[in-house]
Amino acid sequence: MQLSVSMVMTMSTMKPCHTTAILVLLLSLGIASMRLSAQSQSVASPQAQSANVPPSATQSPLRFEVVSIHPHKFAGDEPSDRRVLPGGRFVATATTVRTLIRIALDTDDNRMSGAPGWIDNEMFDINAITADHAEITTPQQFQQLILALLEDRFQFKFHRDQREGPVYWLELDKPGKTGPALKLSTPASKPGMSVNSNGSSAVMTVSKASMADIAAALHRQAGRPIEDHTDLKGTFDFRIEWATEETPDSSYPSLFTVLKEQLGLKLQPAAGVIETVVIDQISHPSAN
Repeated sequence: MQLSVSMVMTMSTMKPCHTTAILVLLLSLGIASMRLSAQSQSVASPQAQSANVPPSATQSPLRFEVVSIHPHKFAGDEPSDRRVLPGGRFVATATTVRTLIRIALDTDDNRMSGAPGWIDNEMFDINAITADHAEITTPQQFQQLILALLEDRFQFKFHRDQREGPVYWLELDKPGKTGPALKLSTPASKPGMSVNSNGSSAVMTVSKASMADIAAALHRQAGRPIEDHTDLKGTFDFRIEWATEETPDSSYPSLFTVLKEQLGLKLQPAAGVIETVVIDQISHPSAN
């Protein structure tokens, strides 16, 4: 099966007014809260590791064994595209380095600083294959692979910083009451989240996602980080549609109206702590 990595790029390339089809699977595994910076770990005995740690947790992370990077040669108005293919292959065309950073670190342009201009102006074609053709099966693996590619071939170094800034709190519009379109997941539900936009309207379909994951997915649509303050437990299913650009002749209401009327939720402006990515070093790609 071919898996389009727009599922991760959703979230890395989509702007509400652009035509985009995105699929964000397994958000319930915590993409939005994942932090790729190294963390210290205590060393356990081999016996303890074998007894308490699942085998998958002790496996080495996936790495690209073969990577070819070339400046993109424009032949027309071809779109930027990124795909994960069978056999552990990743193919990108007309892709900027800023896009790769957004994917790897799950961040936005307005939460990234220290970037030289060429990471926006120059595009690259990339063809990469994992060691032993290991399959890329989760968004987390894909993000780790892209971060390693940036570090190995673009000499990418960064650190994270925090600052105060505007956020939204996702809250219940009326205490203890949800909207008609917000349903608790059934045992048959499978984790999934998709947003499809045609430029004038957007459709969001959610299955078996927590409120924290829903808040994380909505932040690109709302234009600022969103914190979950609903106190709703469990996972939920819903489908909503809204106007990406509200005009007098819009066929659909705004996102804020849809959230309130259909899901019983509201986005309350607030001040919060926003994590930013500071680029310490980035260079043109090393030779193939």
